[in-house]
Amino acid sequence: MKHLYSLTTLAIALTLFAQTTSAQTYSGGTYTAFQSGNWSNNATPVWDAPPPSTCNNCHIVISDGVKVTLNTTVLLEGNTLVTIGSEGSSLQTTLLIPFSSNNAAAVHNRVEMVYGDPVNMTVSNSNASIDATTTGSYDGVFLAVPTPTAQQPFMYIARLGTSAQYDNATQLFGLNTLGSSGVLPIILSDFNAILNNGAVDLSWSTQMEINSDHFAVERSTDAGAHWNVIGVVAAHGNSSTVLSYSFSDSKPGSGTSEYRLQMVDKDAKYTYSDVKTIRNGLITAVSVYPNPARDYVNVTLGGTSTQSMVIRLLNQSGQLLLEKNISNAGGTTVPLAVSSYPQGNYLIVVMGADGSKQVSKLLISK
Repeated sequence: MKHLYSLTTLAIALTLFAQTTSAQTYSGGTYTAFQSGNWSNNATPVWDAPPPSTCNNCHIVISDGVKVTLNTTVLLEGNTLVTIGSEGSSLQTTLLIPFSSNNAAAVHNRVEMVYGDPVNMTVSNSNASIDATTTGSYDGVFLAVPTPTAQQPFMYIARLGTSAQYDNATQLFGLNTLGSSGVLPIILSDFNAILNNGAVDLSWSTQMEINSDHFAVERSTDAGAHWNVIGVVAAHGNSSTVLSYSFSDSKPGSGTSEYRLQMVDKDAKYTYSDVKTIRNGLITAVSVYPNPARDYVNVTLGGTSTQSMVIRLLNQSGQLLLEKNISNAGGTTVPLAVSSYPQGNYLIVVMGADGSKQVSKLLISK
């Protein structure tokens, strides 16, 4: 019976192979899993011929009703396609990616898809799936992103797994395709907007950039119904280290403004950042003097007399040194004693009841 089952499943696999490869020839070969088991297993053959660990322009087929457990690392490049099950099948077909090791230097259970190459993993029907629910930090399906300026040739971004950064998923069910092409967002470490003496200062950092061209800074004053480009900042291009950028909107206008970044790569593909909101209403002007200060500093508050505001003094590490709550603050001048603080740079932050904020730099000298 076992021999008969193998012949039957092999016949299904060969039929699937004939159907799915008729339109394309794969120079790297076609490899069909006709029996359940570990991806790499010399004792119990799973494949008609085992696929190489680096597959360039290959077609890897997991036949209907077969469950393959990935127990190695596979690199897919050069128009490689992984097909899990066939269209319309009622048999359960699975690529299982289990936990391997939390040791970064180990060989892990994962699929690496080279970004920029048209590599795809196709889950062909509703009974087929990729299961990465039990993976560790280094397991799953990863984008292998080229980093030309780095010592290591790739940066790996998890797309499927318990620690996925990109698609944030642990399973993929058909009908579905997970690919390495398309827009790869510049990975932002952070994106911030603060009101600073009537201007809006925007700052952001990137954790990684691939083929990046520029950032278009966009502003909306009608709750996101319309967006206008108010500036362009050139991007680095390729980087796997943290890079910092900034832009200042010197004329934000009154009321609520929203800001976002359009991150554009060199072939004109783009994606957007999160939206940051600034309310420029209650706090119309803040004046800080004398600056540099020695014994005291005056903070003059604009706005109407009925407004409440909070004044904070922070050191360069962001530590709160002094806070004053001011009622009926608009049009008043508030003195702050600073003689007890060491010489250096500080920040004075004024916040309105509506969430608006202005930040002023202060130098304390001795």
